[in-house]
Order: sequence, then structure tokens, then C-alpha cells
Amino acid sequence: MMGFAYALLSGFGRRAVFAGAITFALITALWVAIRQGRQAAEANYAIRRADARIRALQTAKDTRYDVETASPAERERRLARWMRD
Repeated sequence: MMGFAYALLSGFGRRAVFAGAITFALITALWVAIRQGRQAAEANYAIRRADARIRALQTAKDTRYDVETASPAERERRLARWMRD
């Protein structure tokens, strides 16, 4: 009877260690996936922010060029229309 109980408990110990190792591996894999996903999202956000800034700078440059190259009469006409709208 003692031999049976010892065999059962020693087998339980090995199973517990195996289950603990698998649980640890799953938790580690989940942590790595979440961490990499967060870093990818932050990188994507930084890229979108930089693209928006570049578009804003390009629009400002185009607008400034249009204002500087327009004739005074054209500038007055556009300004009057802009103020009216």
C-alpha cells in the first residue's frame, strides 16, 4: 500500500512540475506577444504622427507659396471671398 501511495505521489510531483513548466511557458509567450504588440502599436502611432506633421508642413508651404506668388488683385479677391465665407 505504501509503495502504491509513493508511486502515486511521485507521479503527481512530476506532473505538477510539467504542468508548472507549461504554464510558465504560456505566460511567458503571452507576455512577449503583448509587449511586442504594444511596441508595434507605438511605432505605428509615431509614424502616423510624423506623416501628419509632414502633410501639415507641406500644406503650409504650398499655401505660403500661393500667397507670395499671387498678384495683389488676386490676393484681395481671395481674401474678400475667404472673409465672406
